[in-house]
Amino acid sequence: MRGTLRCFLFFLIDFLIFTGWVAGVKAQMTVNIRPSQDNTLYEDNAGSLSNGIGQHMFAGRTASGAIRRAVVRFPVIEFVPPNALIQSVQLTLNLSKTSAGPVTVSLHRLLKPWGEGNSDAPAEEGQGTQAQPGDATWMHTFFDTSFWNTPGGDFVAQPSAQTTVGTVVNPLNPVTWGSTAPMIADVQFWLAHPDSNFGWIVVGDESTMATAKRFDTKDNPDTTTHPLLTITYTMPVGIADIDEPGLRDFELVQNYPNPFNPSTTIEYRLNRATEVSLKIFNVLGQEIRTLVQARQTAGTYRVVWDGRDARGQRMPGGVYFYRLKTDRSSVVKKMILLP
Repeated sequence: MRGTLRCFLFFLIDFLIFTGWVAGVKAQMTVNIRPSQDNTLYEDNAGSLSNGIGQHMFAGRTASGAIRRAVVRFPVIEFVPPNALIQSVQLTLNLSKTSAGPVTVSLHRLLKPWGEGNSDAPAEEGQGTQAQPGDATWMHTFFDTSFWNTPGGDFVAQPSAQTTVGTVVNPLNPVTWGSTAPMIADVQFWLAHPDSNFGWIVVGDESTMATAKRFDTKDNPDTTTHPLLTITYTMPVGIADIDEPGLRDFELVQNYPNPFNPSTTIEYRLNRATEVSLKIFNVLGQEIRTLVQARQTAGTYRVVWDGRDARGQRMPGGVYFYRLKTDRSSVVKKMILLP
């Protein structure tokens, strides 16, 4: 009876894929993304200061009253499928220096593209340095040819998230924002409109002096302190796992290398003789290619996918899934084909 039920479930999933009724089948995934850009906007009427490749970025007011605002952008579309449904978003920054008491620090979605040149501020970096071509500054989106509409950056007034940043510097306890509904909406918007992903601006307490907070950037030599964006999402795919506890009769290994270009190896181990299906799917749940469709004996198998579909056409870079299915269970794993 249980075998008949399993066969029916497999038939049902394949039918859903074929007919397009796949929206109700969801696979949840979490990705951690490093920034592609970060910088600091140093308040300066001449727009001559920046810190494009510095190790730190700042938010708040200095002891002399000058405002600092950090900007950071993450390449979301490179890691999350465009049709994904975002479930949670969290930003993590490492606080590396502070002198003020607990203050509120806000995230706001930026409205214009901005850059980071080769400027590298000396010493503690709080004063910035001479901006280089392509740097974002208080006045410029790209020094010294393109400008913000409003000095200090163009961003949505309503914060996407707020958090309290205290006085303790502890790499084991970094500062986090989210998950909030506006942050989820921001990332969902960036997936739908990748060309409008300009990231967030980090705005500290600017109401009083000596509130500035220093955070580490992607250029800090300690990679464990780099900014991190953690996104959990679901997506409508017809390739979900079916796996009854205690009945799995195989082990599916993560493909290697991953990410890959032009080819990758998929390894699996069978505990018994069984019918085996190994298929590749795109992010829409569409079958791209069948790599194995046969009865196989117990043992270890390795199959190479060359990044091509059933017609031999090279597939574009992006996220793909491979599903191993037997007559007892089915397991799916994700892989990334580089452009």
